Amino acid sequence: MTARLRFYWTIFLAALLFVVIGVPTITAGYLLRWIFGIENFVFPYAQFGVRIYVRSTGARVHVAGRENVDPQKTYLFLGNHQSMLDPPIMFAYLGCRIGALAKKELRKVPILGQGMSLAHVIPVDRGDHDRALEATRAGAEALGDGHSLMGFPEGTRTVDGRLKPFKKGLFHMALDGGVPIAPVVFNDTRLVLRKGQNTCVPGDVYVEVLPPIDTSAYSHDTVAELAERVRDLILERVRHD
Repeated sequence: MTARLRFYWTIFLAALLFVVIGVPTITAGYLLRWIFGIENFVFPYAQFGVRIYVRSTGARVHVAGRENVDPQKTYLFLGNHQSMLDPPIMFAYLGCRIGALAKKELRKVPILGQGMSLAHVIPVDRGDHDRALEATRAGAEALGDGHSLMGFPEGTRTVDGRLKPFKKGLFHMALDGGVPIAPVVFNDTRLVLRKGQNTCVPGDVYVEVLPPIDTSAYSHDTVAELAERVRDLILERVRHD
C-alpha cells in the first residue's frame, strides 16, 4: 500500500469506526448517564477504536513511563506536538482516562459533538480571546472535578521536531485546577503522519511519560518558570532533524 493510499484508508477506517463503535457507544453513554448517573462509560470503547485507527496508520507505538502516573489520580498531560497522531496516542495508550481541549468546530459534527461531553472534551474558540478564556476556566473546573485532560502548549505541530515556545494558558489552567502536570515526550510521530502531507509512512513511534510535576509550589506570578521547567524536561528527550 502506498503512503498516500494508506492515508485515505485511515480516513475511511476512522469514519467506519465512528459509525460501528462511536454511534452506539455515545448513545449508550447518554442513556446510562441519564438513567443511572454512570460516567466514563465511553472511554474503553473509544480507546479501543482509537487504537485501531492508530495501527491503521502503520504506527508501531512504544510507550515508556506509564508507571509514573496513577490512573486513579488527576493530571494535566502536556506534550510536544509533532503530528495529528499525538492526541489519539495520548488518549489511547497511556492507561488513563484523558479528556482534551479541542477546536469548537468539532461540536458541529453530528453525534461526535454530543459525545464530546461524555469524554470530557472541552471546545475551544481559538479565534476569540474571551471564549478561549472561558474554555480555560472550564478546563480548570474539569481538572478540579477529577477529570484528567491533555494539551499541547506549543499550540501547533512542528515539521522538523524542534520544540517551539510554550504558551502559558495551559499552565494557568493546571494551577487553577490544582493538579500536577505530567510531561509527555513524542518522538517520530511526525515521520508517520507529517504535517501538510496526505501520507502515512509506517514506522516506530516513541512516547515517554515523565514523572509528574507538583504545581503547588508555583503561582500565576511564576507560571513562566513552571512552563520553562516542563519545556526543558521535554526538550532533553526530543529528537529532531
